[in-house]
Amino acid sequence: MQYPLPEKIGDPDLFVGRAQEFKLLNHWLANIPKRAAKSRAILARRKSGKTCLVQRIFNRLWSENGQVIPFYFSFEENKIWFPDLALDYYRAFATQYLSFVERDEKLASKRLTVAQLRDYAKAKNQPLLLEDLDSLRQDKESGFHNSMWKTACSAPHRFAVHLDLRWLVI
Repeated sequence: MQYPLPEKIGDPDLFVGRAQEFKLLNHWLANIPKRAAKSRAILARRKSGKTCLVQRIFNRLWSENGQVIPFYFSFEENKIWFPDLALDYYRAFATQYLSFVERDEKLASKRLTVAQLRDYAKAKNQPLLLEDLDSLRQDKESGFHNSMWKTACSAPHRFAVHLDLRWLVI
């Protein structure tokens, strides 16, 4: 298995003892391509391995290169301006999508700039990316910050519908 998203636990071999949880999650993950999987929440005390669990799911799905594209975003515990959150979220989504499509694991843990995403979208004829990037720019210039967030947070769903793909948003 590849580890394009560095796991917070450090050495991946340190992540042990989760066979029961992965058995349940594997069944749930298998239902995503069939559109039979319902949303899930993982609740547990602090420092009990929730982040490591979802990062491992991301890495597994990315490595399998199957029908489900993983997207991982961590909301930091600090104040952030709404337009900046929208751009950060969209940049993470688009970069991880490109990482999966291009099979470039170095991209999974970074965020390309808007200019880099635009260059890629033009070079690889990705009209959805171009439309979203234009929309984000126009909405930011016009002060339509809610529209920026709607464009960003709806991207996985819109891409899934348009490209007939499945995403797991983590």
